[in-house]
Amino acid sequence: MEKAELDEPPDSQIERFLDKGESILFKFKSDLKEDGTFGERLLVITNKRVLTYTPSTDHLESYEIDKIREIKVLDYLGNGELELELIDGRAISLIRFTRVKTADFRKAATLIEEIAVKGIRIEETAVKELEAEQEKYGKLAKRYVMVKLLKFLKPCWHLGVATFILSLLAVGLGLVPPYLMKILIDEALGQNNVQLLIQSSLCLIGVYFFAMVVGVARRYLLAYMGEKIIYAIRTQLFEHVQRLSLGFHDKYGSGRLISRITDDTSRINWFLTWGVQSFIISILQMVGIGMVVFTMNPSLALFALLPVPFVFLGITYFRKKAGRVYHKAWRRWADLSSLLVDTIPGIIVVKAFSQEEKHIKRFTSLLSEVVRANLETVKLRLEIFPLLGFVTSVGSVLIWWLGGLKVVSGEITLGMLTAFVSYMWQFYGPVNTISTLIEPLQTAITSGERIFELLESKPEVEEGNDAVDFEIEGHIKFENVYFGYEPYVYVLQGVNFEVKPGEVVGIVGPSGSGKTTLTKLLLRFYNPDKGRILIDGVDIRRIKLNSLRRQIGIVLQDPVLFSGTIAENISYGVMNAEPEEIIAAAKAAHAHDFIMKFPTAYDTYVGERGSRLSGGERQRIAIARVILTNPRILVLDEATSSVDTITERQIQAALNNLVKGRTTIVIAHRLSTIKNADKIIVINRGQIVEVGKHEELLARNGLYKRLWQAQFEEKERAKREKIQLA
Repeated sequence: MEKAELDEPPDSQIERFLDKGESILFKFKSDLKEDGTFGERLLVITNKRVLTYTPSTDHLESYEIDKIREIKVLDYLGNGELELELIDGRAISLIRFTRVKTADFRKAATLIEEIAVKGIRIEETAVKELEAEQEKYGKLAKRYVMVKLLKFLKPCWHLGVATFILSLLAVGLGLVPPYLMKILIDEALGQNNVQLLIQSSLCLIGVYFFAMVVGVARRYLLAYMGEKIIYAIRTQLFEHVQRLSLGFHDKYGSGRLISRITDDTSRINWFLTWGVQSFIISILQMVGIGMVVFTMNPSLALFALLPVPFVFLGITYFRKKAGRVYHKAWRRWADLSSLLVDTIPGIIVVKAFSQEEKHIKRFTSLLSEVVRANLETVKLRLEIFPLLGFVTSVGSVLIWWLGGLKVVSGEITLGMLTAFVSYMWQFYGPVNTISTLIEPLQTAITSGERIFELLESKPEVEEGNDAVDFEIEGHIKFENVYFGYEPYVYVLQGVNFEVKPGEVVGIVGPSGSGKTTLTKLLLRFYNPDKGRILIDGVDIRRIKLNSLRRQIGIVLQDPVLFSGTIAENISYGVMNAEPEEIIAAAKAAHAHDFIMKFPTAYDTYVGERGSRLSGGERQRIAIARVILTNPRILVLDEATSSVDTITERQIQAALNNLVKGRTTIVIAHRLSTIKNADKIIVINRGQIVEVGKHEELLARNGLYKRLWQAQFEEKERAKREKIQLA
C-alpha cells in the first residue's frame, strides 16, 4: 500500500516525534478529533509504533506495536472507532471517524492486526524502494525529460526544418531595417538626398512586406506541426491508458488522467512548437546581432552586454524554485478536475439529495486552493521578470547616454547610434525571450514528467509470452486464492471452489464480503496475490486477455451505458453486428417491447451514462449486450437488483434460457434468484464459509439460513405494512 497523500500536516511535523531508526509506513486521515468534534486527525503506522496526531492541537498519542494484543473496529450510529486492547489488558480508544472513513480505517485495522497481532513484519524495503524509484525518476526527469520531449518532434522533422528555415529568414530580414535606418538618417536626411530617401523608404516597405509573408507562413506551419504533435501525444496517451490495468485507474482517478491527456499535452505542445524554435532562434539572434554590434562599436557593445549576467542569474534562481511551485499548482488543478468529473455526471444524485450547496462549497474551496497555488507562481514570476526588465531598460539608457556623448564628440554619427540602439534592442529581445521561455520550459518539464510517468507505467496485469488463444468450455477452479487491493489487506483469503461446465452457481454473502472481487479476478482485472485460477485446467495467466474476456460475459449491478443509441450500446461487444442480431438479443433480454415504444426505437439516444432510460431499462440493455456476445461463461453481478418484480420475472425467464449450456456465476442479493442453482457458495469476510444447495444450506442453520430468514422477515414486514396502509 502506498502512503496516503496528505497535504497537511507535512511529514516533517510527524517525523519530529519519531525515534532513531523509526520510519512511517502508512498514514490515514480521520475527520474527527479526540474530543469528538469535526477536524483533522492522523493515524500513523510506523515500523515500531502506532501514533495518533492532531495538527490543530499538536496532540500526540503513541502505542508500541509489540504491546498490542487486539484491534477492533466498532461501528456506531453515524461514526466509528478503532479500539486497541494492549497486552496488559487495557482497552484504548485509538481514533474515531465518521462513516465516510469506515473503509479506510478497516484497512488500517487490518494492517495493525497483520503487523502487531499476527507478527507479520512489513519490511520497509518496499516503501523505500518506491521512494528511491520516485527519487531516481525525478533526477532522470530533470536530466532527460527534455530529450524525451524532443523525440515527439521526430515524425514532423520536415515541418520543423521548413519552419526553422523560415525563422532564419525572418531573423535575417529583421537585421536589415536598422542598417537601412542608418543610411536614411546619415546619407538621405543628413545630405538632403531625396532620391536615396525614396529608395530607402521603398526598401524598408519591401523588407517589412516580406517579413510579414515569412511570418504568416512560419506561424501557419508551426500551428500545423503543433496540431500533428498534440494529436500523436494524446493518441499515444489514450491508447496507453486504455491498456493499463484496473488497479491503475483506481489509484489515479478520472480527473487526474483527463488533466494529463488535455492540459499537460497542451503545455508540452506549445513549448515543442513555438518554445523550442524561439529558443534556438533567440540564440542565433544573440550571436548574429552580437557580431554586428561588436563590428559597429566594440566599446558600446561591451556596455550593452552588462545586463546579460543579471538576466541569467535571475533565470537560474527562477528554475530552482519553479519545480515545487508548478507541481503544486498542477496537483491542485487535477483535484479540481476530479471534483468536476465526479459531480457533473452525478448531478441527478446531487439534486435528489439537495447537496448543491455542499458541492458549491467544496468547489469554491478547491478553486481557492487553485487560486492560491497560481498566485504562488505569479509571485515567483514577479520576483524575477520585472527586475530583469528594469535591468535591460537601464542598460538601454546607459547606451543612449554613452552613445550620445560619442555623437556630441563626433566619434560616431547619429544614424550609427540609432542603428546601434535598434540592434541593441534586437539583442535584448532574444535575451528577454529566453528569460520568459524559462517559465513555459519549467511548465513543459513538469507536464513532461507527469506524461512520462503515465507512459512508463506498466499494466499490473500483462499477458505472458506463452499466452495463447483458448476456446473455453467453462470449467472454473479457484485454488487457495488470496487477494487484496492493498498489500497485506486481504479481501479474499484462501478461497477454494470449483464450477463444472454448464453449472449455475450462486455466490451470496454480506456486503463487502468479496463477492464481486471474485468476478474481477476471474476476468483478470487483477491478479491474485497468492494461489491461482484455472479455466478448463489452464491457469488464466496463460490465456490471452482478449480471448479470456471475449468468452466471459458480465452484467453488472450498476450497468454502464455509453452516449449513443440503444443499438450501438447493444452491439458494443460485437463489431458490425447485423440489425437482426441486435433485435434478437433485445428480445431475449425482454427489452424489445419497451425499445419499440420510443419514437426512434433502436436509434434512440440513451443520454450520458444512459440517463434517459430507467434503471430497469438500462439493465435489460446491458443484458442484451452480453447475450449478443454469446459468452461461454456468464457472470451476473446482482443483475436483477435494479428492476421491479414483474421485470425481474421477465429477465429471469430470459436468463433461464440463456444459461443453458453455459457456466453461470450469479452474485445475488435477492436469495430467491439463486434458489434453484446447482450450487450456492456462501462467502463472509473474504472466506468461503458454506457450500451446498438451497435446502442443504437451510438445514445447516448457518449464515445462509440467517440471510434467508432476514430477507423473508423483510418481505413479511413489507406485506404487513402494505395491508395496514390499505
